[in-house]
Amino acid sequence: MGNTLIDTLSSIERAGGKSEAIRDVRPIELNGELDAGLDLSGVAVAGDFLILGGDLGHRLQILRRKPEGGWSLQQVLILAEQDQDTDIESIAVGPDCLYVVGSHCHRRRRMRPELSVRKNRQRLYEIVSEPSRNRLYRLPFDSETGECGKAVHIDLSKRLRKDPLLGPFLGIPRRENGLDIQGMGFHDNRLYLGFRGPVLREKYVPLMVFEFDRPKKYELCFVRLGGQGIRDMVPLRNGFLILSGPVMGATEPFCLWCWDGADQLPGKGRDVREAVMLGTVSTPGGAKAEGLGLLRETDGVAEAVVVYETNTAAQTVSMRVTLPD
Repeated sequence: MGNTLIDTLSSIERAGGKSEAIRDVRPIELNGELDAGLDLSGVAVAGDFLILGGDLGHRLQILRRKPEGGWSLQQVLILAEQDQDTDIESIAVGPDCLYVVGSHCHRRRRMRPELSVRKNRQRLYEIVSEPSRNRLYRLPFDSETGECGKAVHIDLSKRLRKDPLLGPFLGIPRRENGLDIQGMGFHDNRLYLGFRGPVLREKYVPLMVFEFDRPKKYELCFVRLGGQGIRDMVPLRNGFLILSGPVMGATEPFCLWCWDGADQLPGKGRDVREAVMLGTVSTPGGAKAEGLGLLRETDGVAEAVVVYETNTAAQTVSMRVTLPD
């Protein structure tokens, strides 16, 4: 893990140095028997607690900040039955609560070289939907003690299916520009759900905005991220910090953007401000930047946490990001 993490840090510093917006990239020490360490996809910070989730499984892992530095596993929270995969993609912090969202996606089965051509052809034709992935959870959370209450959840698939823009993409598999929720932020008492796919004509990425208790009253807004989709997002004082990445499993870079939160669809009388690309957070080993959290924001600088999915070991780093004026 050591060499891989060193490569990760040096790569980010070099890439971020081009814009001088990303700096002070450092490893985060995680202690305890972490589950789904190779598939981290969601992260959030609430007080002295770091909350992690994986896109395989059904658990939240809650770590407490150590006085001497680093974080130590305090408890594991079960969101679903043992055999259910909730596909945790993003975690957001609200007033005295946490929100956790699954992808709500369909997927095409992988090819397996040890099978016959006939069986792999059948797998290629098969598109799978798992209801346990179609959940948005809210659970009480005390950021002083780390205590959690009972989670409740809603299913957004009906809303998505009926939406005239998003509905046609619901049955298309993820990584093929199908519908795939991967980011979430809580701002001004509303949830912003960001999509990895679809990315629409002229590079518009949709976001679904609503109150948890009133999902029928949702609105769609749009942001442009250079043709990439949203991998995660966190609210800032004046907008959002967004982690973007390729829609289909390409080797494009993963990037950080600052977006003011305003709908970017153009029109008469509207002054659209484009999102600002701050730098890349890609790695030479191909680790995928999957989750984004916010430690603090002070004097135009955001101290962020990025978690990576790798084939070798869990990687979590902090970095300082200079925000645009």
